[in-house]
Amino acid sequence: MNTLVISNHSSSKLVWLLALILLPVLGWLGVLDNLSNVQINNSISSAGLIYGTARGINALVSLIQGTELNVVFLTVSVGEVLDPVNDLIERFSDFILLALGSLALQKILLAVVSHTTFNIVLTALAAFTGIALFQSNTKAFNFLSKSFLIVAFLRFSLGIVVLANGWVDAHFLNKADEERYAAMKEFKGELDEANSLSKGQVDYSASIGELQEQLTQVEAKAADTAKEIDALQHKIEKAKSNLETLKDNAGGLCSISARSPSCPSPVKNALAAVSKLESQKEKKTSLYKAAIGNIEEMNDALECLTKKAQGENCGFFDRFSNAPNIKALQDKMSTLDDSVGDFASNIIDLLTSILLKSIAIPLLFFYVLLKLARINWPKP
Repeated sequence: MNTLVISNHSSSKLVWLLALILLPVLGWLGVLDNLSNVQINNSISSAGLIYGTARGINALVSLIQGTELNVVFLTVSVGEVLDPVNDLIERFSDFILLALGSLALQKILLAVVSHTTFNIVLTALAAFTGIALFQSNTKAFNFLSKSFLIVAFLRFSLGIVVLANGWVDAHFLNKADEERYAAMKEFKGELDEANSLSKGQVDYSASIGELQEQLTQVEAKAADTAKEIDALQHKIEKAKSNLETLKDNAGGLCSISARSPSCPSPVKNALAAVSKLESQKEKKTSLYKAAIGNIEEMNDALECLTKKAQGENCGFFDRFSNAPNIKALQDKMSTLDDSVGDFASNIIDLLTSILLKSIAIPLLFFYVLLKLARINWPKP
């Protein structure tokens, strides 16, 4: 019987010894802290992106509703479609701020419990508890062991809760949340298009890019043509020099004019070569001038498109081309009206998931840890 008691006592001492060594080492290494910090930072980033998108939707709704339209029934339709969205997204943003506040609080608390001071206190308590354990000082050991467990619980419980919450998120919630966020961004894109239509705006980026590409090609061709003209001019000068030499050698009237009937065939051939080269040069020069004209026109068009993309007018008559496209806007509002129900359902599901991950699940895990600690709390 005594042997059994001693054996149990030795096993208990071994468990305590391992805890007194491993927990301070784990605290100083900071492995749990690093993992939990990464997890909480990712959660804050995700919630921040969702909050930013929600505020963007809210701003777009306000812009569209604030647009002055000359068609009364369309103005009423815009208000009817977007009022529920506006109310829902404002409340959604408020709750997301609450979730962000909870995550920020967890981050701050993680920084507090992972501070060097906690590690020093935990290590000191581990050392004194170990001394009391091996000296069999029951009274001192009871006090020190409870103090050690309290500090250890404070030191590691939040990190464990954050990691457990991250595991639940990764395995059960994250994929669905990514799909909901993608649907949220898609709805924001629809609102952005509606806002552009309500102001008569067009996305000129594609046209600007295409025109810039064409301009680059025309400029390259113009540069090649200029080189060809220079090369032809060089050939013409050589051909004329050769013609003059042949004329001088022929003598007589041919030395005065290469077109004289008395000129031999080499002179006539040289004259024909000069004429051919000059004709080629004239054609190339015409092409070059046309290319320069095209470049000027394309630069003007590019400048105009750039102004329009910035919301400016190219000329007086452009002011009248920026009126809202009523038919296109009606179609877009009809599409938005059809998708408002799905958007609301998606937003509510996303909000529920975020509140679960940021508040409810961490509290649940912390409650479970606290219960487990109380169950296993050493009896006096």
